[in-house]
Amino acid sequence: MASPVVAEELGFEVARVEAVGGPAGAATAFDRLEERMESLRGRKMYGVLYPGKPGRYFACLRLDTEFSDDLGFERAMVPGGLFGRRLIHDWNSKISELAQIFDSLHADLSRVGYATDLSRPCVEFYRRLDELVIMVPVMTESATSDH
Repeated sequence: MASPVVAEELGFEVARVEAVGGPAGAATAFDRLEERMESLRGRKMYGVLYPGKPGRYFACLRLDTEFSDDLGFERAMVPGGLFGRRLIHDWNSKISELAQIFDSLHADLSRVGYATDLSRPCVEFYRRLDELVIMVPVMTESATSDH
């Protein structure tokens, strides 16, 4: 089995809608966000899951120099740092499997010595209509070797 990809990600600002019921409410949250947009073309869409019992899930639109309008939604920062990443093709047909795919990435990262950073959220980047990048925050190697 190949080792997971771990890369540094920069933090970024988003407009966000909280999903009622956590990830189970994601589709409704994305619908609320998207209904205020004229088009999805060129927009960067994210799902952000903050750890906890229960976890809090947000449908997010990345704000940048090209698209800075928050559409009247709450603004927030998604923190950067090291993330383990996995690309999911044809994600729309795998929605019911996403929790297990995240669990598998967590396990693969742990197997190669990375500890999950519970102070930062897991991130879903909807790169294309058929490609999703899931990201699990991990601590730097120096932080994990101290424990």
